[in-house]
Formats: sequence, structure tokens, C-alpha cells
Amino acid sequence: MEQNLTHQQKIQSLGLLGKVVTPGGFGSDEALQVLFGYGLSEPNPQLRRALQFALTHVSYVYENSSYFPATIRGVFSPLQELGKSYLRKQAAVELFRRQQIPNVGFLSGEVAQVSSSLQRWVTQQAWILKSCSIGRSLDRNSLPSRVVADFFYQVAGVLCLAGEDKTAASLVNALIAYSDQSAGIRDPKTLLQEQVKQTLTYEYRRIGPDHAAMFHATVTSQDGRQGTGEGASKKTASRGAAEDFLRKYVPRLFRKEIDQGIGTDAVEVPEEPLHGQTVGRLQDLFSLSPAARSLLSQALIHSSWAYENQPRMRACRQRDNLILGYLGSQVLNYEFSLSCARQVVEDPLQELSLSSPANRVLDKAFRYAGLAQGLLLGVGQASLGVPMELGANTFQAVMGAVFVSKSFPAAMRPEWPVEWEPIWRMMIQETKDRVDPSTLLSQAASSMKLELDFDFIASGPDHARKYKAVAVLGSQALGVRTKVSGADVAGKTHARQVVSQVILDVLADLASERPKKSLVKSRGDLSLARFILTHQASIISEQRIPVQRWVDSELFGLHWASSSRSLLEWSQDADELVTRVVDFRSSASKFEQTFRTANEAISDSVDDMESELTAALDVLENVDDAEGVSRDQLDVLVQLCNIYRCLGSRDPDISVGELAADWQLLHRGRLELPQDLPVVKLSGRERAILDAALNSVTKACSKVAVEIARSKPLRLYFSATHPLDRATLLRTCSLWSRVSRTVKLEATESGIQATVAGAIVPESPGPITRAALAAMEPIAHPYQAAVADLLHDLKNQLVAARLAVSSPADTRTARLEQQLAASRHLDQVQALVMRLRATTSLLKPVDAENTELGSFIRSYASTMLSRLPRHISLSVPDARQTVRVALSERGLMAVLDNLVGNSIEALSDGGAIMLDWTADDNEAVIEVADDGPGLPEQVSEALSSGERVRSTKPGGNGLGILGVRSLLGRVGGALTLVPANSGTAWLITIPLSSDLTQEAS
Repeated sequence: MEQNLTHQQKIQSLGLLGKVVTPGGFGSDEALQVLFGYGLSEPNPQLRRALQFALTHVSYVYENSSYFPATIRGVFSPLQELGKSYLRKQAAVELFRRQQIPNVGFLSGEVAQVSSSLQRWVTQQAWILKSCSIGRSLDRNSLPSRVVADFFYQVAGVLCLAGEDKTAASLVNALIAYSDQSAGIRDPKTLLQEQVKQTLTYEYRRIGPDHAAMFHATVTSQDGRQGTGEGASKKTASRGAAEDFLRKYVPRLFRKEIDQGIGTDAVEVPEEPLHGQTVGRLQDLFSLSPAARSLLSQALIHSSWAYENQPRMRACRQRDNLILGYLGSQVLNYEFSLSCARQVVEDPLQELSLSSPANRVLDKAFRYAGLAQGLLLGVGQASLGVPMELGANTFQAVMGAVFVSKSFPAAMRPEWPVEWEPIWRMMIQETKDRVDPSTLLSQAASSMKLELDFDFIASGPDHARKYKAVAVLGSQALGVRTKVSGADVAGKTHARQVVSQVILDVLADLASERPKKSLVKSRGDLSLARFILTHQASIISEQRIPVQRWVDSELFGLHWASSSRSLLEWSQDADELVTRVVDFRSSASKFEQTFRTANEAISDSVDDMESELTAALDVLENVDDAEGVSRDQLDVLVQLCNIYRCLGSRDPDISVGELAADWQLLHRGRLELPQDLPVVKLSGRERAILDAALNSVTKACSKVAVEIARSKPLRLYFSATHPLDRATLLRTCSLWSRVSRTVKLEATESGIQATVAGAIVPESPGPITRAALAAMEPIAHPYQAAVADLLHDLKNQLVAARLAVSSPADTRTARLEQQLAASRHLDQVQALVMRLRATTSLLKPVDAENTELGSFIRSYASTMLSRLPRHISLSVPDARQTVRVALSERGLMAVLDNLVGNSIEALSDGGAIMLDWTADDNEAVIEVADDGPGLPEQVSEALSSGERVRSTKPGGNGLGILGVRSLLGRVGGALTLVPANSGTAWLITIPLSSDLTQEAS
């Protein structure tokens, strides 16, 4: 598919390349004639000049510098990188479209084989040798193959920039055909084993004289088929025998024709509701046909799930997402290189990073896109969360699936949905201002409140002056300063960049999953690493930090907070690095709270649960008939009530034996339990999830067998004696699996399988590791407990309404009285729904938007003034500065509506409300105050102790304040009650938006 570029756009896309006039033009017209043969139409003057430059070596530019702009030398590398990325992408596409790929290793190996064939192929292309412009130091008749390959990359890059994708594809396909003919099969022995799936026997016979010995190999399968080969070693001979066998009995591997029906026999994985919803959302987002659903489904299958669900994989004829992930990575790498090259040809002064999008960015795109809820993970992996590499690969797999479903478009940009525009800006470098190392270091230092300054040491004579930059890092928290020296280079700016990169490399090592191991491997400065990590720990111990910004900057391991295994590994290494310097045992509680807040900022489980609640409210809001409430809707309400009750409480731990005894009492005579039980402790939350799984099975069956396997992780099987409603089981597993990262429920043919994967506790953990372990333990959330109370009342009213109309009535009066009673219960239902609806905006998922605070406050105050009673005044602050906070306008409005609404209710006799705000480099603080009677003492005490808030208002339940606190906590903010002699004053603390988040909005 050709890029949709007009003639004028093709000219503009070449930028400087379309204006450069190479002295003498083409050395030969043969290059143009060959490109015509590959499909190029008559080029316009701009494309002709660009192709002339593509066949120019940098040595020729140096020798003829008067003919070229000084900036043109910066174009070579981006152009070559674009050609390389296009070659890899096109090779991956062509190989993917052929016969079934056995595994991702095979595909990547075949692509590497095509790339490695290039230097042999280009030396046979006389049109390149005759048409290139080279310096006098090079001999046209003996050009190194690497130099000729660079010409190929540059030509392919120019064709991509000009939108001549068909010509570029024909070039690459010619190379692939050569690779097919010359290279054979990369690893015939491995491929033979994969294809035959029988025991193979290799026999060797030595032939030839001693001074030129050869080996003859014969490979024989169990069914008697044979292949033979010869070579100077047994290894070479056996490879030849394997290839001979494949050529005889599996010839389709050598024909390499395109399989037009690839993937058409696979189907979407059924009976996975969240998976199916995500597939459907992606289908709608990219306007794909229903046939694309099987590939989108494959993109969301992790290898751990595929391994644990092999029968289902075979039934769906599906495979895991590794191959699509590889294809998607090549597509995104090409898009990135294309964007960089376009910027450079327009402005060659830029110094852009030519590396592909980092896993950190792709993982952020994965989370922004909300793909986690639809990703199918194995039980063990699900208990560990979604680490960065897994999230990045899944996003690439989704891009691979979309790319294939769109019939392999030349570029993804025209296919990109508007809703994902922030993701494109995250991935593809479109800004013209390069973020240099010193700027990146300044941003990181500002985030962690580390002082940064530079000194310079000059050396050498005036005509060859060199500078060494010395970065001075100061920690007020530690009362210590340290210095880091760079290398001697020309220019102060370059010197500053060099030393900044040294520190950034150490920060990168500290951000890895095993920081100490990474530092040792990279030979990083251990003393500097200890200083930075100790400073970060001290800042967390003493001050409030902008958690989301630290997560985005990958500071203090907070970006690992959603993965139990990764966080534990990081924490253990961090303890080894810093406990030798400072004793942080008293700071463990601060570390724990910070890890918790980071997990809430990253995790999607709370958002998913509250989306389910919002959906349930949507249904109940329109109920006007007691009989209109189905049994399934009541069941969902009961499940949600129990889940929120579980999240809002902290029940004691219990052993498996004690739990089994409780089950025997509760389900007397209905359970078959094993006698020999493992000695394992379960948390109160894990017990609640297992209770829910058992209840879901026993509710529909009089006899249930419970099997408890002695394994790690612990597995329990709840099996019924007759078939159960599959939809009910799937709903139970879907809802309850979100409650804890240590327990996963899966519906089986006869019931439910539960897997409990507790954290592996290291011996003698340090304070940071203890904090990480504590952060993984569930805590009671008052907000969820308040929601559970309302849901319990809601369920009771619905049941009462149903009972009122279901009782027999002998007279017309009795029937009318029943209807009246049911109507009153439904009125209570509507009232309870409205009370929950009052916090609907707080229940919606936290999004990635941010808000410019000053203009929002002014707009909000203006709207509020028009609605205030006349006896209440409102003071509004003047604009002081421009800052963006990490909360959407919708979320910020919900917070202010709640607090200002409370003030209005408190000022029934009149008074004043004041809004004010301020900000520093890391966070903004909004003050909402009134001169009313103040909060009741019991409410103030509950807020300060973190307990349930019991509202003093008629019909109130304190849910609003708890909702505000919950929402702010999920973005790293806080709500604080300010002690005052009169009235009520609240401080709303919200972290400022990180640079990446601001860019995304």
C-alpha cells in the first residue's frame, strides 16, 4: 500500500535532500534505470537530487565541502537507520506472510539472515557501484561491502521519505529472493526436529584421505525416511543431512510461497469477558473487520497463559503473542526511524536519538491504552503483575495484529485513531527540541530535590582548549555534597553533556530490576549510586514526594510497585546498597506508604472494579418495576457488596486447616474435603476470595468436591457433580480475581480453580524490603467499606421489593397494598442509587489527562458564583503562575464540588467560602475554607485516624470525603484537614504533571 502523499507532500518530505545538488549528478544513469525496473516512476527533480545524495559517500562530501551545506553530514546516519529499519520491517512482513512460522526465534533468525545477506548481494549490484559518488581515497572497483550496503540503506531511506514504498519493497524483495537461494535454511537440524516430531538418528562415516578428511552423515526418522549430507566436520555433514531430509519430505519450506490464508483458521479465545471486551474495543478503535478479532485475541495471549491452557489453545488454533510482538516491534521501530529522518532532513542541526522506542515508553503506552484488563496471563505471572518488558511486548503485539489486519499498510500514521493521539506522541519522537543529557539530569534532580551545579576545568593550549565538567550534587536531606567528573572534551556544553550522561547511566542502573547487579555489570560508580539512592530514601522519609513523577522518572524502584517479584528483587538490592550508609529502619512505614501509593497509581484493578459498580448503577437507576430486576443483576450486586466489604476490612490470617474446618461447619454434609491438608497461612483477603469461589459452586450444586494440592503456588479445585452455569462462574472469577494480586480464579468445566501465589519472603530482609513486603499486604479502605454499606442496603431494598410483589394476595386491596410497599422499597432504591451517584465522578477510572490549574480555578469559581445563594460569598485567587496538575478537569471538578458543596450546606445562615492555591516545583496545594461552624469532633477524629467517617448529615454516610481522599491518593495527592479555631479548611495536594504526561495530553 502506497503512502497517501500528494506530489507537493512528496517534495516537502525530502526537505534538504531535495535541494542538494551533487556535483556531476549521477555517475551513471544505470541506477535510475534499475529503479525504474523496481517500479519507480519518472522522478521529479527533488527526488532525483535526493537519490543522487543517497548514492554519495561522506568522504565525497568532505572533499567537495563547498558544494554541500555544512549541516548535510548529519543526515547520513538517520537516513541509513531508516533504510535498516525498513529492511528489517519488510523482511519480517514478507516472512510472516509465508508459510506458518514455528516460533519467534525462527522468524527473528530468518530476518537476521536476510540482513546478513545484504553485504554479499550489494557487491553484485553494478548499478550501485557505477552510480555512487566516493572520495579519492576509495577505489570503485574494490569498495568494502559495508560501504556499498550503506548506499543501499540510503537509497531505501530516500524512497521511504518520498512515499515510494512499492519501489523500496521491490528492492527488499529482490534481496530476500537472493537470501532464499543462497542461504538455505538457517538451522535445519532444529527445524527438522520441529517438523518431524519423531526420534531422529544421526550416523556418521569418515571418507577421503587423512589430510583432507570428510564426513558423510545420514539422518533417519522412526518411519525409515532418510536424508544424507557431507562436510568437513560432523556438524556440517549433519546439517546437510537434515536439509536434504527437509528438501525431500517437507519441500514447502523451500518454496516459500505466500500463504494467503494465514491465521484464518484461528478463532478468538471465548469465555474470557474482559479479554473479549478489550478485543472489541480495539476492533472499533481501528475500524477493523470481525475477521481481525482472532489476531487481536492472539496479541493479548501471554505465553504463560498459553502454556497453562493448552487444550483451549488447541481448540481455538491459537498461539501466544510473541510472533506478533516481534512483528509489531519492527513496525514501530520503522515508524520511529521515519519520524526521526523526516525531522533531520528538515532541520539537520538537530541531534536526535536514533534508538528505537524504549520499553519504558511502550509500557506506558500499554497502560494508557488500558490493555492490562484484557491480557491473558498464567496464574503465576498474574500474581507477579505486569512488568515493564511484558507490557511493552504486549503493546507491540497489538500493533502487529492491527498492522496485519490493516493489510500491511506502508505507514501506521494514517491509520492511527484520534483517541490514541497521546500514545503516538509518547512513542514517536515528533518534538524538534532534543532533550539533551544535562536537561534530563536537571529534570531528574528537580524531581528528587537534589541540588545540581557544574564546575569546569580547562586544560591545553588556547588553540586546542579542552574542558572537563565536574557535576556537584548536593543533598540537604543528608547534609552531604559529592562531585562527579567527566572526560576532557572540546567545549563546555559538550563537557556538561558528558558528565550528565555519566550520572544518568547510574540512575538507569538504579532503575533496573536488580540495581546492584546492573551496576557491577556496567562498572558503574557504586559510591555515586549509594549517594543517590540514600538521598532518595531520605527524601521519602522526611517529605511528601510527587509519586507519579517519581514513577515516571523511575526513581526508588516505584515503577516496579505493581509487580511483587520485581519490587522484591529491587528492594533487596537497594537494601544491600544503602544500609551500609544510613540506618533506615525507622523509615520503613514511609517506604511502605510510598510503595502503596505508587501501586495505586499504576494498577488498573481499582479502576476496573469501580467501572463494574458504575455499570450496575446504570442498570438500577432505570428500574421502576420490582419484577424487572433479574436474578443475575441481584447476584452481581451481592458480589460487588461482598468485594467492597472485603476491600474495606482487614480480617485476620487463617490456616488452610482452619478454613477447611469452617467450610465443613458452614456447608455441613455438602463438601468432600481431603484429610491431609498443607500447612499454609492465608490472609483474610485470600480467604474471602476462596469463600466466594466455593459459594459460587455450592449455590448451584448440592454436593461439591474440594481438592487442595500440595504445591507451590497453592492450588484449590472446587468441582460440582453436574454442569454449572458457565456465565456465572466466569463472572465470579472475573470480579474476584481483581481483589488481590496473590489469588487468581479460573473457571473450569466442572467448577473453579483457585491459585494462591504468596510472596517468597527473603531471610533477614532490610528495611526497604520489609516495606515492600508490607506494601503487598492488603489494608482496609474506609471508602470501600462505606460503599459496601450502601450496596448492602441497596440489595436489601431490592429483595424486599421483589418479596412484596411475589407474595399471594387474595383481594384487589391486598394487591394494591403490595404494589405500594414495593414502590416504597423502589423509592429507597432510587435514593440509595442517587447517593452513590453523588460520587460517580470519583468512581470513574483515573485517566492520564492533566489540568492547567490557574485557568481551571478561575473558570470553576465563575461558574460557582452564578449558582451560590445570595447570602454566601466566594473569594477567588488571582493568577500567579502556570502549572499543570496530574488530575483531569473532571476529577478536579468532582473534588471541589464535594468540598464546596459541604461548605454551602454548613453556611445555611450565610457566610464566606475562600478558594486559594499555590505551587512549587513538584506539587500544587489548593485551599478550600469557610467561616461556618466547623466539622463535628467525631468526624475530625475519624479523618485523622484513617477510620470510617460517620456523617452527621441526615441520610449522609461520609462517602464524599472518603471518595475525595481515595481519588487524590490514586494520583499521589492528599486531602488534609487544617486545624482552625472557627470554620473548616481543607488542603488539597496534587502532584504536578510529569513531562511525559503533559506531552500526552
